[in-house]
Amino acid sequence: MNIKNFYNHNKISITIGILSIVTAILVFGFIFLPTIFYDQFIWKYFWGPIVTDAMGYPISYNGILAEEKYTIISELIYGILIVIVLLGLYKLMKRWNISVNWVFCLSIIPYIIAGSVTRVLEDSEFFIEPVVYLFITPIIYFQILLWVLLFLIIGYYIQNIFKNRYLNVNTVLFLGGTIFLIPFLYFTFQWLIGNQWGNIYQVRFDVFALVILLVFSVIFAVFLISKLFNKYKIFSIFSQPLNLAMIMGHMIDGITSYISIYDPLKMGLPSYYEKHPASDFIMNIWPPLFPIVKFLLIIIVIYVFDVVYKKEFEKYPRLLNLLKIGIFILGFAPGLRDLLRVLMGV
Repeated sequence: MNIKNFYNHNKISITIGILSIVTAILVFGFIFLPTIFYDQFIWKYFWGPIVTDAMGYPISYNGILAEEKYTIISELIYGILIVIVLLGLYKLMKRWNISVNWVFCLSIIPYIIAGSVTRVLEDSEFFIEPVVYLFITPIIYFQILLWVLLFLIIGYYIQNIFKNRYLNVNTVLFLGGTIFLIPFLYFTFQWLIGNQWGNIYQVRFDVFALVILLVFSVIFAVFLISKLFNKYKIFSIFSQPLNLAMIMGHMIDGITSYISIYDPLKMGLPSYYEKHPASDFIMNIWPPLFPIVKFLLIIIVIYVFDVVYKKEFEKYPRLLNLLKIGIFILGFAPGLRDLLRVLMGV
């Protein structure tokens, strides 16, 4: 019996075994090695930055200073968790025969926007302790994931009960996300029209308009080139909605980060800084390099997905689109948060 067959015959036992081992390591570490396990690892790389973010200044615990930024270790761990979540979603949606396509992507847009909006409301000191911790990265994204799963499950059962083409998973997902989003949009609107409850630098509609103009200029250029040379496969793939969405999401992130941190047009923006070590490294080489690198990387990823491994992914369209949506979210969610933060002046 090979490894694959062994796993397929013992899925439950293996899953329980892995969870048991992880639980045992956590318990052992907390009880017998708290200084190393909690202070030097959990606090320094994970919980400490969350507390620091909530408080707004660096905090020390047992001599270990935590800062409001990511590290190589924390980003690696979060990356592994993202992969696990994507694989779990893929298994679930495959089992329930839920299509993952552009329509599905549109149905979860309200949740992505909600994650960014609530994150900025936290920056504006809208939430108080202990509720504030629910709206800090990465906790906010796990919270949003739970909401998505809740309405996904509700939508699945409603779809199977009523057998109505309009009352399906995507419809329920979109409506649930919209209901969840509306109250937070209301408070954001109140802030923008002058009813602020916290410290504010300056509402910047001009910066918001500039970033949107630049992003859609890039998207329009990509779409136009794709259509002009659509007889060539290497160009035609870039007019597909999910591929354009990936480019858009990461352009919002890249351009907003560059403009907000370096203020190249001398617009009088407050001082922002980059939390991610890789991004910070690239911008220290040459600030405009960051959005350029992001653009080129997404172009390469799309080419790899849709050209190099096209035949391999034809067998797994659901997985391919789920990966693309995940990449879109990784750019769009933090990018929108940064753009809204500049817009609101917090």
